[in-house]
Amino acid sequence: MSNGFVESTSEAAVGGYQGIKKVRGLQVKLEKIPPKFTDTEYGEPKEQVEITLEDACILEMFANADEFELKDSKFTCWVPYAAEGKVPHANSTYMKCFVASAEEQGKRPSEFNGEYVTLERQSRLLFKTKTKNKDTDESETTEVRSVNRAGIPSSGAWCFVSDETADSEGVKDYVKALLIGKTEKVALRELLTDTRAKQFPEFKAMLQAGTLATELGLEMVDDKFVAKED
Repeated sequence: MSNGFVESTSEAAVGGYQGIKKVRGLQVKLEKIPPKFTDTEYGEPKEQVEITLEDACILEMFANADEFELKDSKFTCWVPYAAEGKVPHANSTYMKCFVASAEEQGKRPSEFNGEYVTLERQSRLLFKTKTKNKDTDESETTEVRSVNRAGIPSSGAWCFVSDETADSEGVKDYVKALLIGKTEKVALRELLTDTRAKQFPEFKAMLQAGTLATELGLEMVDDKFVAKED
């Protein structure tokens, strides 16, 4: 926006749900549902796999995304499966992104039910095609990546990624910032009610054991958590 106004497609605002890049929550349901779209302009309608997360929180939004909050800490997303009665193609978004990413974590997607998972929109390679340049008569290779149903390159397909733990630096930094300036009583309430912090009951256990300040690099001053001075 060097001229004070947008002149690039990459600077466009991303609205609401479409602005979510990364989310974490308890996977409570994974099921195949009928096609969400029935028009045939972009090919045969596909059934969808619907993923439902509870106790969920947004970890990251795309640049230029509008602010967005999850209602009742619940998150639902969909992955195109295949036309009714058919099996997903090996090069489909479902196989190359959703299933393959779960296998990278050593599981099938449904085996995450009852566990906390982290999902991220990723642009993954589906396949490559070769075409001949009419002007040079030379072959050119084109990469085909995950796209939305209209065939327009999207912000990527939902993939399982390595899940956060209480030992993750990002989680520790988040909880640390949450507790600074709080008494132990208020800190306990934060750990029990904050959407992200309550996903890690280890911090509550450390608070009750009196080891939380040390674990997070904090100290108690006037009965409140404060950052240690260098």
